[in-house]
Amino acid sequence: MHRNTAPRPRPAFTLIELLVVIAIIAILAAILFPVFAQAREKARQTACLSNTKQLGNAVSMYIQDFDEALPMGGWSGAGGIGSRWFRDLYPYVKSTDVYVCPNITSDPMNIAGYYVPTLYNFPRFTGDTGLYPTSPGGYGLNVNLAAFGSSRALADIPDAAGTFIICDTSRVTSAVIGNYDPTTWPKLQDRSTDWQVTPPTSWTGGETARYSTDNSDNRRRPMARHSGGLNVIYCDGHAKWSKVENFLGPLSATQFGWPYGDPRNSWDNK
Repeated sequence: MHRNTAPRPRPAFTLIELLVVIAIIAILAAILFPVFAQAREKARQTACLSNTKQLGNAVSMYIQDFDEALPMGGWSGAGGIGSRWFRDLYPYVKSTDVYVCPNITSDPMNIAGYYVPTLYNFPRFTGDTGLYPTSPGGYGLNVNLAAFGSSRALADIPDAAGTFIICDTSRVTSAVIGNYDPTTWPKLQDRSTDWQVTPPTSWTGGETARYSTDNSDNRRRPMARHSGGLNVIYCDGHAKWSKVENFLGPLSATQFGWPYGDPRNSWDNK
């Protein structure tokens, strides 16, 4: 008797089985895609923190070289010479990449490349032929500590480890006035700051409502670009990530961050 040894055809998937497989793939994608997005954001946050740590080291070296004086926000002199803090720190970092926060390199509001500084022959002193960054990129210097044309000595800072000098910064549009939710400010980025970042209150406590008026200084703000927080450099040179609500304190029409002298703020002589 002859036995038929031809293989039997394998049954095809039914429509229901295909739909089940597709549904499982869709569920896995819905679960994993946010995880991948968070991982990418964490990587950008870490890269930015690396930038700020290098800038913090540059601040420490600058202070050692200039008799315990903090960097000035900027200064100008006769004959077109002058500088900004990011130019004065450049000899210590020697890379414009350090000034670029990874979360703003592809931002559609990156007008004219202000967030990605290039090198320009800017004379810092008579006879200077060095190349220096054209902008501070994504960071700003605490205007309370280093105004334009003057700076403070490290000895003037009662708590160097708790007083910030540089942080994630951007200039924002006038739509920010009346908006007291700092987690939404990155959506209002207009361009990089000239040099400064303006905390909610001043060093002396005399200016307690900075964020309630519309001018360019009040729109140069700390920027929570990383998971609702920002990277911050302190006067002793160390850098860390802070949740923006903890960094700024309560913001409303009547509250402008941690009050002057409050030990929770990091921008006055507490």
